[in-house]
Amino acid sequence: MEKKDYEPYRSLFEEAHTEYLEFLRLSNPQQYRKEQKEKRKVTRARFNFYLKTGSSFVAEEKGEVIGYIASQIVSYMHGVDKLLWIEYVVVKSEHKRQGIGTALLRRLMVYAKRNNINRIYATINPDNEASIKLYQKMGFNVKSWKVASFKSTP
Repeated sequence: MEKKDYEPYRSLFEEAHTEYLEFLRLSNPQQYRKEQKEKRKVTRARFNFYLKTGSSFVAEEKGEVIGYIASQIVSYMHGVDKLLWIEYVVVKSEHKRQGIGTALLRRLMVYAKRNNINRIYATINPDNEASIKLYQKMGFNVKSWKVASFKSTP
């Protein structure tokens, strides 16, 4: 990932986020009808954060960004001293099911090995079969999820 990738990254993120919200709405209307109506935006600061991690990568075809994996190193989590946390694996719609996601995950696994990181984690929505299959194919142990969150008000 390089500075020049900001605009394609931003555009691809917004496209994927919109597509994902529609998928959620159609796959489980009771659960997702009210949630996340607003589009998430990728700010320059968020992009720069992933750029600086050194563990986020893009996939290109003929100089065009067609996918990316955004991750970060976490110093301590789940009893592990150093792990990679995958935030996003995104592939442009017309390039899905062509091995791009697999290639991005492989690249991240090579990065982890070279940097002595022996754990990689991701959060996957249990309704997202495509992501579940991708991670399982790559050897991840995929379990159901439960998320507890708290939003403090300023």
